[in-house]
Formats: sequence, structure tokens, C-alpha cells
Amino acid sequence: MIQKNWQELIKPNKIEFSSKKKTLTTLVAEPLERGFGLTLGNALRRVLLSSLRGAAVTAVQIDGVLHEFSSIAGVREDVTDIVLNIKEIAIRMEGDGPKRMVVRKQGPGAVLAGDIQTVGDVEILNPDHVICTLDEGAEIRMEFTVDTGKGYVPADRNRAEDAPIGLIPVDSLYS
Repeated sequence: MIQKNWQELIKPNKIEFSSKKKTLTTLVAEPLERGFGLTLGNALRRVLLSSLRGAAVTAVQIDGVLHEFSSIAGVREDVTDIVLNIKEIAIRMEGDGPKRMVVRKQGPGAVLAGDIQTVGDVEILNPDHVICTLDEGAEIRMEFTVDTGKGYVPADRNRAEDAPIGLIPVDSLYS
């Protein structure tokens, strides 16, 4: 009986992958039984999000800032908003181990992810992403720690016991 059930299922005969962006791939498998597409898609998404390795910012140190509830003169966003914007930076990194990146900018204008000075094997995938906005005469310097991992790691697990004062841990979404 089980053998008969599997033989009567509609099995996909066409599977295509298409990449339109560096961070997005579409998989098309057809034809499928009614309702199987959603079931297979959710299972595949969950497995990929929990299993794929990626890179993310794990900590940031901003000159003149001691904690994430501070504000910076001449910067429109407070440090909490800046950290939220930093979490959205998409990064590709070859190799393992933590890497350091720095951004230094003077106002007026927006500080973009593309302004970050990266090391050789680190690439910013969304260079137009706004980190913060500077007013006339304002200046900011931030140093980021980037690492590789899987899944999601909350900020409290990114905090080293011997971390210097002013190092702000960041939630890391690696996938």
C-alpha cells in the first residue's frame, strides 16, 4: 500500500535555480502535488537558515561612547539606533576568525556601509545601507568586529569577559 502511494505522487521533473542578487536565490521545482510546495519550501528555508554559515558584525566600538544608551553630539541617531542599523549590514567573509573593520567620516551627510574600510577577504553586500547621519561639523569613528557563524547569536553571548569599556556587543544573524 505504501509503495502504491509513493508511485502515484506527482514528482518534480524540472528543478531550476536562479540568482538575481548576491543575497537571494530562487529555487523552482515543478510540478508538485497540491500543498507540497509550501511544505517543502518551509522545510528547506528552516534547514538553510539554521545550517548555513555566514558573517556578521559581533561588536562595535564608537569613539567617545561608553554604552549603547548614549548619544553622540552632531549625530541624528542615538547609539541604540546606530546598533540596530549595524545589525542590518550584509557581509561576505572568506576565512575564519574575527576581523576588524573601521569607518571614519565627517559631516554633513550619511555614513553608509560602503564607507567602511574592509580588509581583503571581507565584502559589504549592501553598501548603500545607512548606518547614521552626521550634521555639519560632526565626526564619527567606529571599529567593528566581524566573525563567521551559524544561525542567530544574541548580543550577550558576543560579549567577552575581558572586553574593554565601550565595546558594544551586537546580535548576530549569520544566515
